[in-house]
Amino acid sequence: MQEYSYTKEKELYDTFKSASDSTEIQHSIETFYDFFVQNGSSEMFEMYETTVRLLVGIEKRVVAEFGKDSKCNKLEVMSVVNKTNLEEVKAYVLECFMELRGIILRKFNHYHTSIILKTIQHMENEFQHATLDSLAQKVFMTPSYLSMLFKSNTGKTFIEQLTEIRIDKAKQLLKNTHLKNYEVAESIGYQDSRYFSQIFKKKVGLSPSDYRESATN
Repeated sequence: MQEYSYTKEKELYDTFKSASDSTEIQHSIETFYDFFVQNGSSEMFEMYETTVRLLVGIEKRVVAEFGKDSKCNKLEVMSVVNKTNLEEVKAYVLECFMELRGIILRKFNHYHTSIILKTIQHMENEFQHATLDSLAQKVFMTPSYLSMLFKSNTGKTFIEQLTEIRIDKAKQLLKNTHLKNYEVAESIGYQDSRYFSQIFKKKVGLSPSDYRESATN
């Protein structure tokens, strides 16, 4: 009987963890079993043993890295002996892998949400000078990845979110202070007061002066 390969298990796990869809996971499972068949493990009892070791091993890796919210418990793993051929075994492994994948996706989504919330918090605190590069450094990501993450999670670009925050700050200043328009612009990070007025009117529907008048009446 072919000795179980933890190297192949690790290769399968790495592919499974980063796979973009079920087709990619299925292909990696096929490759894993092809290796064992080509090296002499073709009897069903050998496939059962290999599969149990594989599923328990992959589950342990997922739990160690992403938490204990596992759906493929050992009783379910042992039910692989009810499968009558290798194709059924591989289909069962794919099913179990997709359950485990749900754990990974939930953890990633939670992590990504946390990153976005931290980024927005930094924007709120540093809106005058915030840039994509400066905030990417604070959340330990590359600017391009943070930009992609921001768009996919909020539906807005980084600049759109920052602009909304700046305009909200401008509305507060226009309503509650006697700062001139150019002073408001500088206070929220715009050196060009004309550009500020254009952005403000586009977002609010009123010029800064008209908004101040309507807000204070």
